[in-house]
Amino acid sequence: MNNNNGDTLSLQLKSKSLNNGNSNIDQIILDEDKIKEKASREDVGRFKKLVNQLKLAIELIKDYRNKSYTEIPWRSIGLIAAAILYFFNPFDIIPDLLPIMGFADDAVLFAAVFKSVRTDLEKYAIWKGVNINEYF
Repeated sequence: MNNNNGDTLSLQLKSKSLNNGNSNIDQIILDEDKIKEKASREDVGRFKKLVNQLKLAIELIKDYRNKSYTEIPWRSIGLIAAAILYFFNPFDIIPDLLPIMGFADDAVLFAAVFKSVRTDLEKYAIWKGVNINEYF
């Protein structure tokens, strides 16, 4: 395969991915209040740090979008955005109408995603000047 064709394809895929990612980021920012309201309804005692991480992640998305914080890999932004959009989607694996269990699949997903991007979230929390112990 000609290397130039591979480079062109790679650039096209990256561009398309960034455009899709930006629309996901825009959707999160647009629905921020609704997402935070839904998160606040969860059992704060049991999921307090997870909910705090979600709120921190939304702040990270906003700061990334307005370019005030860009020291994070696109992969981490994409994972965080996907997890938040899944959380906000009422048609996930376990319906959110079921008490406690409705948040269980969301909590498992958040725990996995936030564990994989924890270093990036911690760096952001330090940059933001918040008490890291409230989140991790």
